[in-house]
Amino acid sequence: MYIPKEDSDIPLIIIDDFLPKSFAQNLLTEIITLKEHFGKSHWSSGEQRGINPNCAGEDLWLPFSEEEDEKNLLLEGGKLVEIWKYFFHQGIANFLDHSKHPQFYLYSKFNYNFAYHIINYPNGGFYNWHVDSEVSGQTWFGFPVEKPATYTFALTLIKDDSNIIDGGRQLFMKEGKIVELQSKNNQLVIFPSDVYHSLTEITYLDESWESRRFNLQAWLCHI
Repeated sequence: MYIPKEDSDIPLIIIDDFLPKSFAQNLLTEIITLKEHFGKSHWSSGEQRGINPNCAGEDLWLPFSEEEDEKNLLLEGGKLVEIWKYFFHQGIANFLDHSKHPQFYLYSKFNYNFAYHIINYPNGGFYNWHVDSEVSGQTWFGFPVEKPATYTFALTLIKDDSNIIDGGRQLFMKEGKIVELQSKNNQLVIFPSDVYHSLTEITYLDESWESRRFNLQAWLCHI
């Protein structure tokens, strides 16, 4: 069973081996089957409007928008439908309630809606400094919203960690302090969405699409 760890300087919860191994493997396989639906990184969900100049990667927002609702049938019965149960598990809620950082104190005081943002990085891909500002468009509970993002749950999935031969480090910054994390398969990072974060330029041994670094993010907003 996983053990959450908390950074002392930045409101950051880090959980290695977050999902059961078979679940994580099947989840990544399911994401790979959605390859044709990925495109240039966009700022927002739903209509996926606005190409994101800060990101040299490909992304996909889920669920699909109302205009593409039939595509949501692709997700039925899969791990993407089930993973929210791990994100909202009582063990995580309890840990956040006892966090050292005040920004996590309010977590259990609200109910949440959310959308998924899945991003992958080609060879040379990166993501410049940014915050996750808004949940915009169709959400997982079946209705569109336009609300500020409150927390981000970011899960890294990599077929083989050793395929990253340089870069791919996650950086988090708050009040002049920076925390650096090496990309690691099945690692979950939880942080307030207004924490600046980035990903350093990544280099792979195997450049095939399915061997890239994937990051599945749940962007939470208040209901």
